[in-house]
Amino acid sequence: MTDLSGRYTVSLDPKGRLAIPTRFRTAFPEGQQDDIILTRGFDPCITGFYRDSWKEFQEIFDDHQLTQEEMDVIEREFIGRKLETTFDKQGRITLPPHLVEFAQLENLSEVTAIGVRNRIEIWNPKLYDEIRAQKEKVIQDLRQKLKAG
Repeated sequence: MTDLSGRYTVSLDPKGRLAIPTRFRTAFPEGQQDDIILTRGFDPCITGFYRDSWKEFQEIFDDHQLTQEEMDVIEREFIGRKLETTFDKQGRITLPPHLVEFAQLENLSEVTAIGVRNRIEIWNPKLYDEIRAQKEKVIQDLRQKLKAG
């Protein structure tokens, strides 16, 4: 599995073009460094996958017993919103308006890009900081749990 990690502040221009950090692009597996698959996240962010990690993401749903209603949501919200796009010569991608709106990135010139194991998350920095603050108790609980183990 490719290990994407790190947090970066990246430029987003008025045309919706986002500069993906070189460290992320070069971490994509050989033969998968020219394009990215974008969809909505479970949180209010855009999630970007390389081809193999998208397949892994889809297999998660196949491995769980989901109701028809849950599968409908997965298919419409994640798979139905999916967009495959190619990096330009400057290493940028163009974010689709429906995902920009979902992640609340309108009128921002900088966003937060985070590498999360096999995917990239693109966040409104303010929203990311708010959610991260809300998760602080979980972090402290994990700290205690991991110490006990």
